[in-house]
Amino acid sequence: MDNLFLFLFLASVIALVVGLVKPTAFSRFLKERATRKNAAKIFGIATIIFFILFAVTTDTDTSPTERQTNQINQQNKQINEQKAITQGEPVAYEIVESDDHSHKALGNKSLSDYSTQELANLPTDKKMSYRIVVSPEIKENQVKSTIEKIIADITSQDNDIDEISLLLYSDKELTNGAYDVAMATWAPSGKWGSVTPEIAQNNNRTNYKITTQVKNNLEEYLQKRGQSEEKFGLTEVERRQIFKEIVAAEDRARVEADEMYTVNIMDSDYKQENLEKNIDKNRELMTKYKTQVRVKYGITEDIETKIVVEAFEESWPFK
Repeated sequence: MDNLFLFLFLASVIALVVGLVKPTAFSRFLKERATRKNAAKIFGIATIIFFILFAVTTDTDTSPTERQTNQINQQNKQINEQKAITQGEPVAYEIVESDDHSHKALGNKSLSDYSTQELANLPTDKKMSYRIVVSPEIKENQVKSTIEKIIADITSQDNDIDEISLLLYSDKELTNGAYDVAMATWAPSGKWGSVTPEIAQNNNRTNYKITTQVKNNLEEYLQKRGQSEEKFGLTEVERRQIFKEIVAAEDRARVEADEMYTVNIMDSDYKQENLEKNIDKNRELMTKYKTQVRVKYGITEDIETKIVVEAFEESWPFK
């Protein structure tokens, strides 16, 4: 636009000069008699020259801007492509369990710092925890986007939720134990239990963050877990069942030993010597019931031990 005004200004000056200067003044530039007609020719030629200069100048001025725009667009494209690689698409998920841990938003104060009336007036800190099963095909770079989607879905349905804790699993059978994919917390500064009365009252989420902890070597773990490998002549399904029965045998032995020799000092049948008797009876019954499991499946004590080790390494459920 500035160049257009410059062009019009110069053209006006030329027209003014041509109109005011006598034709004889141009004689030296013309090989013929100086006339108004020839002077007009000069004006026309000058106008064309300035028009060309204007066009070239405009192109020169805009080219860097266009190049800069193209460079920015290209950089943005590369950033988006890199982001897509770094953070993959979220995977499908299923919420299998949710727990409500809501309480009054105490902030940094303890319960005793409030009067009864003040407690009654405090807003509720709505805290929710979820156990979630995700696709066992999930990659490490998909964990963050999946967690973000889960939290966005949950909060879109209930904006009053102030804190969220997530445990992610690759199999529904594992949801009774520790997570085997990731865990995450959505809260002020990413810290569970840091909601103040003001945050709970106003639903102010400006300082909220998501903290995430992913299982070490996640993809390697999931790949191994997905393999239906046989060990000791037993499938993984059979080994899992054996582990559950071993745990049940230990629980049974402990319960029966406690019934015979109570170790609860509040119990009227309690005696000081019960502790030692309880330990001996527990050991005796445990050996008996675990032996029954080994005989049932035809395994040795060594194989039993290896199955138990595998169960803890792979976070198999106890029941």
